[in-house]
Amino acid sequence: MRGRRLVLLLLLAAPSAVADHLVFGSFRLVENANNWAQKLAVTFGSGIHVRRVQGESGTWYRVQTENLDANAYALLASRADQAGVQHWRLGMQPTPGVQTPTDPGSTVRIDVPRQTPPSRPVEQQADRQADRGSSAAATGVGSAEWEWNLGLQSRLYSRSGSAGQDQYEGSVSAEFTYYRTWNDDQRSLTVTPFLRLDSADRERTHADMRELFVTWVGSNWDLHVGAKRVFWGVTEFHHLVDIINQTDLVENIDTEDKLGQPMVQLSLVRPWGILDLYALTGFRERTYPGVDGRLRLPLEIDDDPTYASGARRRRVDGAIRWSHHAGPFAFGVHHFSGTSRDPLLLPVQTGSGDILLRPHYPVIDQTGVDGQAFYGDWAFKFEGFSRSGYGDRYFAFNAGFERTLVGVLGTRSDLGIVAEFMFDERQDEAFNTIFEHDLALGGRLALNDFADTQALFGVIVDTEYDDYIVSLEASRRLADTWTVSLEGRVFAGGKHDRDTSVMQTMFDPEYKTAWLQRDDYVQLEFTKFL
Repeated sequence: MRGRRLVLLLLLAAPSAVADHLVFGSFRLVENANNWAQKLAVTFGSGIHVRRVQGESGTWYRVQTENLDANAYALLASRADQAGVQHWRLGMQPTPGVQTPTDPGSTVRIDVPRQTPPSRPVEQQADRQADRGSSAAATGVGSAEWEWNLGLQSRLYSRSGSAGQDQYEGSVSAEFTYYRTWNDDQRSLTVTPFLRLDSADRERTHADMRELFVTWVGSNWDLHVGAKRVFWGVTEFHHLVDIINQTDLVENIDTEDKLGQPMVQLSLVRPWGILDLYALTGFRERTYPGVDGRLRLPLEIDDDPTYASGARRRRVDGAIRWSHHAGPFAFGVHHFSGTSRDPLLLPVQTGSGDILLRPHYPVIDQTGVDGQAFYGDWAFKFEGFSRSGYGDRYFAFNAGFERTLVGVLGTRSDLGIVAEFMFDERQDEAFNTIFEHDLALGGRLALNDFADTQALFGVIVDTEYDDYIVSLEASRRLADTWTVSLEGRVFAGGKHDRDTSVMQTMFDPEYKTAWLQRDDYVQLEFTKFL
């Protein structure tokens, strides 16, 4: 009872911090700043303008809001986070007792930039503004920049695997990003290759071109051609409508790591919203852990998938999405037609008598919507779709809310309380998800310190079979060019895989997480930015 009262008190507590200005970047050319401000105004609403500032490195044009109170800051920051647009907070006076670095202008920056590698100088940090799905930003006339990040990752599992896999798994990764602009920043090239070497799983040792695309920027349109990553969705625990890119399942079981998708994307920026048109030129198969890997299915995955389309991987898929905002509402409506990114896994018997799972990729049509409604520091979220291609047409949705406490308990920290419900009309026949009638509760903590300390904790509970998953993700900067991240998951509840067949574990809904319950793990990763 005492714990419930504490949660209720936190929910009702009024934010006490004043947020000042929200900044979306600084530019050398006023034309680029005006273009970026116009696009943000369409995406987020009025009140975004360009300010000329003078610093030691010269004249800059900063894209920023007016002075915001705490509620307005929470609303706009939440919208920017969901769109993947970098931002940070500016105050006219430094916080007492806090050492603050300087921005190119005359004000003082309180918070470090969000979603930005720590090695980039302040002036350059402001330049790499990129909407995850609709727009690109410029950095200066004919500019070029590159960076490396090198990761050292260790995973420790609670027990040996069901197939005798080791409890320890180590790996190293490298990601290189090259960004080049020319023609007064109206053209740009982005190149992002990725490589991982794993100590235990040969399938997890892999390379991928995450992004390789050219961008043309007009006054009210953007054109991207090449391999790119695009994100759709607003909910936290399960990204239901995110369908453009294929999942890189060997990287992480949370499905947030994506393979680069070859595409032609045209974004039209209009007063009535942003219209994105996609031609997806080629299909990429899902990656799976190998026989020596962990967090894998009980049966081996066949490397010879089948397709409903005779064009197989050469099929050209199509998608369209309209996104807009109206007062406190921000939403997107989409339609996708093409090869499903979620394969059916069909058991087949080899000549030697072994049972494998052969992926089969059907052709689907999906029409969906995602949106948020903001009320003070509350955000109400929804994702849903109707899909055909797996038999009868069905619908699924995620719905929930997030309550952001800005300056919680009188500190500079922000605490977000998250609750979501996930539903799939197919119920026990939902072969490609374990979230068919699940409730998720969690909290997101951002300390807003110079180490950019953040943590996300959550638990997902199946309301029918009592399976549950507990997860923790946390990160913090170390010095100027290092970060450390901690991740862990526990799979429990429901029925276990003891005293039952592999086939029952695979296809009986009462055992839907049984194959994971030997794979509780904690992961520590150090990343160096060069």
